[in-house]
Amino acid sequence: MKHHEIDYLILGGGCSALSFATELIKNNIYDYTFLIVEQRKKYEDDRSWCFWQNNNDIESKLISKSWKTSSFSLKGNQITHNSNNYYYHYIRSIDFYLHAKSIIKKSVNVNLALGEKVLKISNLNNKYLVYTNKKIYIANNILDTRPKKNIYVKSPFLFQSFLGYEIIANNNRFDSTAAYIMESMRYEKNNFLFDYILPIKKNRFLVEVTFFSKSKITSKKLDKILLKSLITNKFKNYKIIRKEYGVIPMGFINKNTYFKNNKYFYAGSIGGAVRPSSGYAFLRIQEWAKKSAINLKENGKPISHPKENIIVYFLDRIFLGVLEKNLSSAPLIFFIFLKRINSKSFFRFMIGVPTLLDYLKVILSMPKKYFLNKIN
Repeated sequence: MKHHEIDYLILGGGCSALSFATELIKNNIYDYTFLIVEQRKKYEDDRSWCFWQNNNDIESKLISKSWKTSSFSLKGNQITHNSNNYYYHYIRSIDFYLHAKSIIKKSVNVNLALGEKVLKISNLNNKYLVYTNKKIYIANNILDTRPKKNIYVKSPFLFQSFLGYEIIANNNRFDSTAAYIMESMRYEKNNFLFDYILPIKKNRFLVEVTFFSKSKITSKKLDKILLKSLITNKFKNYKIIRKEYGVIPMGFINKNTYFKNNKYFYAGSIGGAVRPSSGYAFLRIQEWAKKSAINLKENGKPISHPKENIIVYFLDRIFLGVLEKNLSSAPLIFFIFLKRINSKSFFRFMIGVPTLLDYLKVILSMPKKYFLNKIN
């Protein structure tokens, strides 16, 4: 079998790999060869990426819909956060995939190989020998973005499982200018769950049910809950356009599982891109991709996903620990926090750019009895 030598072999072709590739091309980095190896044979409209943002760093043509109001509810009591500066954006995965592919296609030194599964990696004279189901590559450096199991510390840790339908339906109950982020928060059978409803277009909605739990929830079980939620939320005679299902690990990476080598880099979920307290990752990936590409251009090396800000790490660890031990109280914990925190501090904290005053407001907004018990 013929060997193909690459300067940077990128394992996995998801959001992180494609974001990094487009940043390489935007920054006119031509001194190295890059190859993304992805096991899926084609990209599909299989997920959504949503996030709050206060600027236009993301290409506007990728954003399908934005909302200025974010809504949350518990037992019929509604809380809304809104701002003219912080919008909640929705990106369809297929738009992102096709956009990235079109940029990569025009590149002379960045390539994408679909339908290739990595089977084995071994060292070879300070390089890497990477076996796939189709080829063998010699890589001078590796950027690993593949999701992996068993890389998280045992506690605090939860799974975020979700199933969503994009549907066509008539429903006047939901305001088209609001995103219903955590609707009808509740605790059922040892799980914290809520509905997630995005009015995308006239008579078109993305309706999901999301579980925070100590074990993964199958799509089959979620399907039964989602069908009940559709009825509860007055969706009738709807037509399903597409489905999306996923399980997001909410925890902290055990970096002892990493290869200790300055030529092996980590990004995406394996690098710690997923925010442990919320499961949000898209903006964190974009920020890393830009910094990594610039560092490669200026210093000759990319960077792995960076360590968490110490204050954010501390707060996320406490918060996730409280949720893990008090899942039955999670609806009330979230509701109290969302009711007390002001909109700007909330948005900045979720984006990851809080001020010191925002940190203080976040701490003061938490229900004290749960958090004092955790600290003690």
